[in-house]
Order: sequence, then C-alpha cells, then structure tokens
Amino acid sequence: MKVRTIDWLLYLCSFLLTLFGIVVIYSITYGQEVTKNFAFYQLVFAGVGFVLLIGFSLLDYRLFRILAYPLYGLCLFLLLLVLFTPLGKATYGATRWINLGFFQFQPSELLKLIIIVALARVSSQEELGLKQLLFSLALVLVPIVLVFQQPDLGTALIIFIIGMGMIALANYPKKYLFALLVIVLLFFGLGSLSLFSVGPFKNILKPYQKERLLVFLEPQKDPFGAGYNVSQAMIAIGSGGFLGRGLGHGPQSQLNFIPSKHTDFIFAVASEAFGFVGVSLLLAIFFVLCWRILKIAQKARDDFGTLLGLGVFLYFFASFVINVGMNMGVLPATGVPLPFISYGGTSLMTNLIAIGLCQSVMIRHKKIRF
Repeated sequence: MKVRTIDWLLYLCSFLLTLFGIVVIYSITYGQEVTKNFAFYQLVFAGVGFVLLIGFSLLDYRLFRILAYPLYGLCLFLLLLVLFTPLGKATYGATRWINLGFFQFQPSELLKLIIIVALARVSSQEELGLKQLLFSLALVLVPIVLVFQQPDLGTALIIFIIGMGMIALANYPKKYLFALLVIVLLFFGLGSLSLFSVGPFKNILKPYQKERLLVFLEPQKDPFGAGYNVSQAMIAIGSGGFLGRGLGHGPQSQLNFIPSKHTDFIFAVASEAFGFVGVSLLLAIFFVLCWRILKIAQKARDDFGTLLGLGVFLYFFASFVINVGMNMGVLPATGVPLPFISYGGTSLMTNLIAIGLCQSVMIRHKKIRF
C-alpha cells in the first residue's frame, strides 16, 4: 500500500461530519452527567468507528466477496433474534435492538451495508440473467419483510432504495429492468391502498405510519399530534436564519420542543444553531464525500469494487436526502438517521466501516494482485 493511493479527502470529510455530529449532540446534552451524556457515548462510538475504518481500509475488499453470503445470513439471524427472542429490546413500541447490557446493537443498521456487499457479489458475475435478478430481489425483500415487522419503515425504505438502485446500475438486460420497474410501481400502488385503508391492503402499514404519511399530505391536519415533530423541526430551521443562534442558544432545541433532537431531527437542531451558512457548509462536506465515493467506484479495477462504491453512495445519499427532507417537511417522517451526524453507535460505526471499504477499493485500484 502506498500513501498516494489513499483518498485523504474521504477520510477528512468523514472526520469532519462525525465531529460536527458530536458537537451538535454536545450542545443539546450539555450539563448532563458524563455517564448519561449522549455526546460522551458518541465520542466513544466514533473512536471505535475510526479504528474499524482504518482496519477495513487495510483489509482487501475482495475478501468480502467471499464472506458476503455468510455475513448476510448472520444479519438475518440477528434480525430473527430481535423479533422472536427476549434479547430484542422494545423502545417507543418498536423492537429494533439487541440488548447486550453495556451496548444496544441494531442489526438493521449493519444490514444496510451487508446488503450492499451481497448484491455486489451477485451483480458482479460475468453473466447476469433472470436467475441472478430473482436471487437479488430475494436478498432485498427477505430483510425488508423482517425489518417491517419491527416496525421500521425508514430502514426498510433505505434497503429498498439500495437494492433497486444497485440492480438498476448492474448490467442486467433491459427487458428485466423494465419488468422490475413495473413491479416497483405496483408495490407503491399497494402501499397507497394501505394508506387509505382500502380492502385487504389496509393493514400493510401500521396506524402511526399512516398518520405520518397523511399528515405529510395535509400538514395542518394534526399540528399538535402526528404533525408535531415536523412542525417543530421546521420552526427550528426557520429560526436559525442566516448565521444561526449559536450552540446551546436555540429555543426550540434547548426548551425541548424538538422531539428526538439528537437522532432523527438533529438536522433541525444544527440549522437552528448554525443557520443557513453552517448548514450549507455541512451540505458541501457531505456532497464532497459522495463525490469521492463515486470517483472511487469509477476507478475500481473490478465490478465488485465498482458496485460496492455505488451501493455505499446510494446508502449515504438516500439517507441524507430523506432525513433532511423530513426535517424540512418536504418528505414524510420515516425515522431515517442522518449519516455520521445522528446519535447511534451501530449507525455511526456502520457508516465508518462503509468508508473503510471504499478506501480499500481506492487503495487497490491500480492492480488486482498484490
């Protein structure tokens, strides 16, 4: 490995985004005991995450072509543990975590990355036909069904976007992709029937999920109920103005008007604190990160590396757009964390491992064997 083959800008952007998240989390948990402070735990998660980032950068990414299916199977096993054993921990009516005592692990977050690895293996085969397409669809749909049972609509949506995006970007015959497009449209059609409680499809979505989607379609329908979260987030974003109110001085965040302010709605807290200028800088760093990932995918010397990079790009970009969109009220609230910024150990470490895999592709892009 040579130093000049490392994408230092990728490392820098990852570090800056993670640091930004820790600072924002600190601003809304200032004064709490260290053992109860989210910022302290996020700092610990970041330390472990960057060790993992370096470790995965040094590993040959092609090793994960061999491990793709075992890792996928392990993730499915962990999802089953969450749903059907006492290890699953329920919070706010959703069972998404495995309680390890000292740490709560969320398998569905890791699954977002493992599904990329598994699909990259299938779609990097020399010949892609109906058999490979159906297998890829199975790899995507099985975990979506399990995640939906938790219930976790946001994670299911991200897995769906990653899966459909990677299949579309692979070299499948166009006739199969057209058929897949028709199936996707039918899928969303069924979702619409569930939203409006039509016939046998009315139970596909949970009641609170329907409320969130209906409030998105009609924002003033329930401003103090299902629409409260997004309404308060939008007020915070607007109150930040051009330069922001400063860390720890935003009334919406400091007076606890914003729910889930350290997780799903942390973008609103950042907007209130740093204003348009600060958030624009955040967006710029994120888009540079995505640009570097796409460049790595372009430079990869094999299809597996290219698809890994494209999958990670879809993962980050979709998560970022959905989170920012729901904070601004232009997309329904689905509970998708903001990459690198939102509080969460499994999420942050998975983000950093994904960066490590991309860096591994970059380091090895000039020659296949060494």
